[in-house]
Amino acid sequence: MFNKVNEAINWIETQIKFRPKTSLDHMKDALSILQLDLSNIKKIHVTGTNGKGSVCMMTSQILIEQGLSVGTFISPYLVRFNERIKLNGKDIEDNDLLKSINEVYQLNQNYHKKSGQTLSFFELMTLMSLIYFVNSKVDVIVMEVGIGGLLDATNILNYDVSVITNVGMDHMKQLGNTLESIAANKLGILKPNGHLFTSVDASLHEQFTEYAQKNDATVTFIKPDSIESISEQPHIIKYKNNFYKLSLLGEFQKTNAALAIDIVRYLYPNIAESSILLGLANTVYPGRLETVLDGVIIDGAHNPHAIEKVIFSLKSLFSVYNIHVLFSALSDKEPEIMLRQLESIAKS
Repeated sequence: MFNKVNEAINWIETQIKFRPKTSLDHMKDALSILQLDLSNIKKIHVTGTNGKGSVCMMTSQILIEQGLSVGTFISPYLVRFNERIKLNGKDIEDNDLLKSINEVYQLNQNYHKKSGQTLSFFELMTLMSLIYFVNSKVDVIVMEVGIGGLLDATNILNYDVSVITNVGMDHMKQLGNTLESIAANKLGILKPNGHLFTSVDASLHEQFTEYAQKNDATVTFIKPDSIESISEQPHIIKYKNNFYKLSLLGEFQKTNAALAIDIVRYLYPNIAESSILLGLANTVYPGRLETVLDGVIIDGAHNPHAIEKVIFSLKSLFSVYNIHVLFSALSDKEPEIMLRQLESIAKS
């Protein structure tokens, strides 16, 4: 057990990162040890190659404006470890983080005694967030998938609504080398009798429809031409005859906003329109076309699909400036392809 939060974070961050998985039985066993009662909590599950974090944050903020207590689990973090777990839009406090890590430390010990195995970093993080949300008596949990969907640690619950933002080429080592194989993995979050919202490309609609039918589930497709861009600064969109001001910049955010709107209306048919308006206008999510200094913009795009969207937004948002790019990526993220894309708009 730990007395200081930095020691606790160091322990959890040094746990095994990845291991081969063929099922989620071990996660379900670990969850059963905790005996958490999640029955009265609405649960939203979000995956996708890009945009899932933005959808999680927009959805959470709308529900917070409605007066609900909301737990949000996202990854990775930008500045501070606490960003991964949020209560009503605010990062988990150090004392709650320390308490939660100590609880999963004990769980890990008990699980090892029972099975001879230990849990991975992301599995521990997922369980830790659920412990914290149940202890905080939240009304709604918004969970962002780590990688893929089917065998992701977050996929151990029955969710009230599932969301797939889009499908692009990323994490091919884990998910496969075609859009169809990546889509199949992400579709693993849709449970029998569940409901899915998605804004995937039309080329994948048939695959999604067939999967939903096989699982007695339903799917709602959000099509790009149903959302109209009115202006870029301020960022205003029109969706289903209503106008919304978005705090997050970038053309791609209009689709994320439409998903968030449809999710909250599905779960809460009587939600106030003012909550949706305020939620989208007040969403804070750093690292998404964020101006950090005058003339300095940062963005977390880390795959060719996301870079393409960023370039489109840079062309339209910042067309009067020379753009100089400082770029960094992990070696498995196809950096050469992304650098070639960025050359098309970069002065240097």
